[in-house]
Amino acid sequence: MHRSSLIRMATTAFAMACVAGATACAQPKLEIIGGDTHDWGKVSPGKLTTVVQVKNSGNADLKISDVRPGCGCTVAPIDKNLLKPGETANINISLDVASKTGPVEKVVTITSNDSSSPAATSRMLYLKADVHRAVTIAPMQYMLVNDGKLGVESVASPVTIKNTGDKPFTIEPPKLVDGANIAVRFDMKGTRELKPGEEFVVKAFVTPKDANGLNGTITMKTSTSEMPSIDIPINGTMAGLSTTGKSSVTPQVSTSVGAH
Repeated sequence: MHRSSLIRMATTAFAMACVAGATACAQPKLEIIGGDTHDWGKVSPGKLTTVVQVKNSGNADLKISDVRPGCGCTVAPIDKNLLKPGETANINISLDVASKTGPVEKVVTITSNDSSSPAATSRMLYLKADVHRAVTIAPMQYMLVNDGKLGVESVASPVTIKNTGDKPFTIEPPKLVDGANIAVRFDMKGTRELKPGEEFVVKAFVTPKDANGLNGTITMKTSTSEMPSIDIPINGTMAGLSTTGKSSVTPQVSTSVGAH
């Protein structure tokens, strides 16, 4: 074989090896800029938002096939799904913590064609927050009357309102919402200020006006924007009636305040 032919064959083999090597090394790589955890820290109840950037740190096209939040309280749309090497995309995160209290942890799963990580094609983005409420209500956000009697005043189970925030706020005396079949008397006569850490026990003295059952709702205005009004249902049973009768009412927590 001529020398020139050998050189051509060697050159061709080297070129093919280089192409094969480059193809084997071509790899998209998903990078979450800033790390895989976003922590809002201490927050008030409401909706939290942030923008998390992801980048293709590899040398081949990165295809993001899915960005899936772990629960219905999280929304995480991405602005583009195909990233050339070096390109970035934005994930617009929205987390609803209006009904949460204390530490909150959620996960967003990002699925792509990056198989370089131990988790194969899925990466986890962790969302954290510590929800602090200015107002808490204990032990439950409703009052109960056991064995009520028509026209006879009974003491309902009390609730305690506590200032768990860092600023004082005021609460106004309770008022009975229209449509109740009870009369209610309260021992709170005027506006009360609660400093941080202070609490106030709300007592209601209930007189049933219907022999078949009792129910109603009281409302209290506050000066805090987190909970401008506190709605507390009053339910119970009437003496002498079956617990499965019309007077046995399952307490319902008002959705205008938020569970916690």
